[in-house]
Amino acid sequence: MSLNANKNNLTPLTGYWCLPNGQISDVDRQVLTDLYLPLLGTRAFGIYQLLWQQIPNKQLVTDRQSHSILLSLLDMDINTFYQERLKLEALSLVSTYSKTDEIGTFNIYQLFPPYSPKVFFEDDLMSIFLLEKIGEDQYSKLVDKYHQSESVLDGSKNVSKTFMQVFQLSDSDIVDKPNAVQKAQTDFNNVSKQGRPQLDATQDDSFDFELICERVEQVYQVSHENLLENQQLLLSLHEFYGVPDVSMIEMIGKTVDITTNEIDPDALKRLVQNRFERKANLSARVEQAPVEQSAVTTNSNDPERLLLQRAKTMPPADFLADEKNRLGGFTGNSEARALRTLSSRSLLPIPVLNILVHYILQNSPTLTLAFMETVANDWKQNNVTTPEAALKRITEFQNRPRKNNNQRRYSKGPRKVEQATDWTKVKSKPVEQKNDSQLEQNRLEMLRKLRNKGK
Repeated sequence: MSLNANKNNLTPLTGYWCLPNGQISDVDRQVLTDLYLPLLGTRAFGIYQLLWQQIPNKQLVTDRQSHSILLSLLDMDINTFYQERLKLEALSLVSTYSKTDEIGTFNIYQLFPPYSPKVFFEDDLMSIFLLEKIGEDQYSKLVDKYHQSESVLDGSKNVSKTFMQVFQLSDSDIVDKPNAVQKAQTDFNNVSKQGRPQLDATQDDSFDFELICERVEQVYQVSHENLLENQQLLLSLHEFYGVPDVSMIEMIGKTVDITTNEIDPDALKRLVQNRFERKANLSARVEQAPVEQSAVTTNSNDPERLLLQRAKTMPPADFLADEKNRLGGFTGNSEARALRTLSSRSLLPIPVLNILVHYILQNSPTLTLAFMETVANDWKQNNVTTPEAALKRITEFQNRPRKNNNQRRYSKGPRKVEQATDWTKVKSKPVEQKNDSQLEQNRLEMLRKLRNKGK
């Protein structure tokens, strides 16, 4: 065995501690053999199996063993162990943590059961990797093995009994949970706060979280745990603003706290917002023109289809900027902030949120959070979940019988625009009756009166 330190400063004398996250069953072991073994290879597979066997039984952390025990059982040197362990981490079977106490530094290996076959095959990264490893014929056999059709249930009726129909339980215990049950539930809720690392390619094909983690960890020394803590923030910024992976990496680097090497969420949000405002108000018109022209040419006779196409394919920030450009306006700071606030609540799907933006801007020059919440609340109560349903709801709302002039719209906001227009008309009447010299004379007379008023 080599005593040379590797990239992770791991030596045979480094201690280790195994922490299970869940339990592994016989079915899991079959899944490991069929689906994971071709990806891991025999050495990484052996490490995983051995770590599950090394879970301590009521031992103290201070009584931990060194890696030399593992290396001896595996007949493996420390560098090989380290390289093979990385495969387990990459497939979300193991998470490695480093910790230091009064005895020294040691690794904590948190062990996760394998994904179920359904989750495995639905994950692009792992299923494609398996296909490349074993070939299409063997891959199809595994799919057939683990795919259980439920078509036999078609037309059947569920006649199963519920828990309370079969078992009897004291009414007092149901109302007031026993202390032992409450304590047990609290203990289990506090276990495993660190969740399994996620493979996010299945969530959004255009968002490569693994690539971001790799580059940010390497270049800016941000820990993987901190990236996982901010994973939802990064995903929401990508979905709302359409920030590409490379740009996200660059902006994370610009906003990392240099004293802690951790992501600063507020600074990152401000930077992304500023980037969007510059793009929306300076160059969005030029960038959107080719797409807009092409779409109009394709669907020139169907503006509703064009609107639905834009709503389904654009992030909310870009959709807002595009709508403002079409109307000849610009995106204000408060508008973008209000839209981001509503988007972050995940009350409506993004395409529906875009239709909401389109509707409001047809009736009001700016977006306000209060107005958006009013419409969103109505759509939520009426189960509006698609952009087509949103357009239908708008049509129904506008065409329903009205008791007064205000009932046709969700808000009184647009009335202010009409009042401004009427005032403009009132102001314009004197212009038709007086020439330029009369207007200039009146203006000078008004200025003279204002100056003498305070004397």
